[in-house]
Amino acid sequence: MDDMGINVALLGYGAIGQAVHRMLAPLADQARVVGVLDRISLEGAAGPARMAGPAGSAVPVLDLAAATKGADVVLECASPAAVRAYGPGIVGAGTDLLVASLGALVDDRLRSTLLERGPGRCFLSTGAIGGLDLVRASAGTIDAITLETRKPPAALLHRGLGTELRSSIVRADATGAVGHVFGGSVAEAVRLFPSNINVAAALGLAAGNMDLVRVDIIADPGATLTSHAIEVRGSGGTYRFAIENFPDPANLATSTLTARSLVSGLLRLAGHGPLFI
Repeated sequence: MDDMGINVALLGYGAIGQAVHRMLAPLADQARVVGVLDRISLEGAAGPARMAGPAGSAVPVLDLAAATKGADVVLECASPAAVRAYGPGIVGAGTDLLVASLGALVDDRLRSTLLERGPGRCFLSTGAIGGLDLVRASAGTIDAITLETRKPPAALLHRGLGTELRSSIVRADATGAVGHVFGGSVAEAVRLFPSNINVAAALGLAAGNMDLVRVDIIADPGATLTSHAIEVRGSGGTYRFAIENFPDPANLATSTLTARSLVSGLLRLAGHGPLFI
């Protein structure tokens, strides 16, 4: 980081990574994208030099070593698997990491590695919800947190989904009937829906205890928005949040707010905007 802002490498270049790049393009004096890590570069496939990005703001596609050397912050917007595979190496190289796929941190060992060992720092994106400052302030006084996430069926389908779950989601879509497709812990929700339920992990991380969070996932064929209904109960009070986000047209599993939250976080790391502590 210098007086001209921070250098950012994007780990993952799907819908979220591309949206972040577009938003940062006019903000290069505050946070500038210096490179992209995509699946090909991360797998170490040799080939001719490549560029990625919008017209006028294209940047090189980097390997991990070049990214950790040239960036102040690596912004992960790929998957929990990418956090597991590359996160320890990033912070171990002394480069900061901003994580979007918080579901990866249900793993106690990985969470400890990323948040405690360094020398690079690991920051957690607020993603598609708010209220995490209040949840964190209430840590130690919370008895239970409930999260009900409601999405269109198409937003819940993914290649790794088991047959029974897939059938229940497809059935809800075909019949037009609202279906309760999951109820359980954060860890199980993340295992079954790794790209859909980072908000559950965010709540558990803020509360300091994943086991406090009960997750319910609803497939709603009539839904045009992704909704998260959150209730926090404890000795300090009861708090309720209702968030409704438009899904990203390029990736229905995520919200348009996700990329905006990442950009907001990067700008705070660069020292721009109001800093609420």
